[in-house]
Amino acid sequence: MTADPVPSTNQSRLPRPPAVASLSGRLLVLTVGFTMLSAVLIYLPAMSRFRISYLEARIELADQAALALLAAPNGMVSAELEDELLRNVGGKLVAMRRKESNALILSDRQELPMLGKPVDLATQQWWEGIVNAVMVLTKPASEYVRVLGPSPRDPHTRIEVVLPTAPMTDALRDFSWRVFWVAMLISVFTGSLVYLSLQWLLVRPIRRLIGSIVGFHAAPEDARQIIRPTQRRDELGLAERELQMMQQDLRQALTQRMRLAQLGIAVSKISHDLRNMLASAQLVSDRLAASDDPTVRQVAPRLVGSIDRAIALCAQTLRYGKAEERAPEPCQIALHDFVDDVAAALGLPDGTGIRWHNAVPEDLPLFADAEHLYRVLNNLMRNAAQAMPEGGDLRIAAAMDANDIVIEVADSGTGLSEAARAHLFEPFRGGRSGGTGLGLAIARELIRAHGGDLELVRTGPLGTTFRLRLPQPVR
Repeated sequence: MTADPVPSTNQSRLPRPPAVASLSGRLLVLTVGFTMLSAVLIYLPAMSRFRISYLEARIELADQAALALLAAPNGMVSAELEDELLRNVGGKLVAMRRKESNALILSDRQELPMLGKPVDLATQQWWEGIVNAVMVLTKPASEYVRVLGPSPRDPHTRIEVVLPTAPMTDALRDFSWRVFWVAMLISVFTGSLVYLSLQWLLVRPIRRLIGSIVGFHAAPEDARQIIRPTQRRDELGLAERELQMMQQDLRQALTQRMRLAQLGIAVSKISHDLRNMLASAQLVSDRLAASDDPTVRQVAPRLVGSIDRAIALCAQTLRYGKAEERAPEPCQIALHDFVDDVAAALGLPDGTGIRWHNAVPEDLPLFADAEHLYRVLNNLMRNAAQAMPEGGDLRIAAAMDANDIVIEVADSGTGLSEAARAHLFEPFRGGRSGGTGLGLAIARELIRAHGGDLELVRTGPLGTTFRLRLPQPVR
């Protein structure tokens, strides 16, 4: 089963790297290079073996020429036959030495130059053969070389021959060129097979993945840009399936976020208009509160409280929807007095039976944005007071922990419900019963903007404790 191709628009947009810079092109070059390197490693011993075989063949021909001397009367042959034997050997001098007899020598009667150390085929090491072959191939040390070796017929008979180096060099170079062209053909053939295999098995699927990514980036709302995985079971098949799941999740998240953004705009407009309406209602409620009618004076505070809460909800919704919280501007705050100011603004202690405890050390300084911290503490302390309608204890403590200031806000209320704890810091989902959850979401956002965090320490029938952690500058 083959997957549908990525739309042609994506393929046309997908840039194609130069052939040498592509994966398959690089692998082709590397394959040819590595094959040639392997050929060189094989070539050096083969070149040494070719040279030794060349010299052994000349030793065998020299042994046959020496047999002609043995068959001749008195070990003497004519000058013409001697020249013919030497031409057949391809050398300038042939000698045969036996332990029980004198040496038999064939020579072209020309004066030879001084020869260096002879090449003894019986004792030569493998590395010496490679070095000597390279020297012969590049630049021979002299025009002639003296070679010693055992006779093919009799190991106790030694054959010596003096050969010109030029024919051996030519033969070695001819052999080297043949090896080079064979290695080159093998390299190109192997590299081409690897190139085509890589192009089919790897490059095309990768380009398909890249095309899907490019297309999805250009139009994430278009479901056609989501890749359709093939039935491959290798790593690329796994990558295709994972990419498909990621694109589907991203598309759903983007769609949801777009709808939430549109909904947020609508809610902000509604909240703005509703706040204006409630402002007018607040003026009317203030006049009702001043009425002399006992029934009106009894109902008016409830009406005023409901309108105030509605206005506060509209203001929080607008502020959260804008997402335009400014960056913190830390300054030094006397935390003990600052907490008292927040409590006084909330009317603590009041006649509801809430007992206020400020356990912050008086000499504890704090570096934070005063407005942000006020909003955070105001929200936490107001929630704590609302959790104790019949009265209770509200306590704030603070201490230095390494380079952080840790502040705890604790109440003795009935605690948070299971549903509230599951979505505690999520807007419009967390918070106490009857709340929107915006307060805790905004408070945590403000604290995290300082590099700290807000967390729930405990909650239950004995009360709830929130902890703020604010990093302080290193002195």
